[in-house]
Amino acid sequence: MKDAPNSNRDPLPDADPDMLRTDPQQRRNVLLLIGAMAAGVLLLWAFGLPALRRWTDVSDPALMIHRVDTVFYWLSVMLYAGAGYAGWYAVRIFRSSQFPPPGSWVLRDTRLLRGDPARARGLLVIACAISLVLLAAYVTILPSMLKPPHVHHRFAGAALHV
Repeated sequence: MKDAPNSNRDPLPDADPDMLRTDPQQRRNVLLLIGAMAAGVLLLWAFGLPALRRWTDVSDPALMIHRVDTVFYWLSVMLYAGAGYAGWYAVRIFRSSQFPPPGSWVLRDTRLLRGDPARARGLLVIACAISLVLLAAYVTILPSMLKPPHVHHRFAGAALHV
């Protein structure tokens, strides 16, 4: 008699409606994506930070402030994008009353939460999204808080080109 699929990993049958099964191909793709992102972060750390330091290390204070503002602007854009994704994911959780929502990728077999427990997870995701929005807003205004008063007033409104 042939063993049932996944019998060595999980005693629950494949037809269990409270389990979200992982697809081995999907798991491989997600792990490859995570590996590529980690490699990208390492490359950015090794080569991007020194280039960023050289780019912002200029003798003209107004140009330096403009470049630092540009870096903080793009950092806040990435944080707002993360907040938008978290908000979208929370909406999917609330609409389906299920966590993880239908169509989600999972790295391992995951027990589904339905009803109030799922909505509680959705609230946590909303809290993360709000935290990202607040952090992005802080990152947006941080450069203006760090500017020396004499440079800030002297060059406020000056059109600087990189």
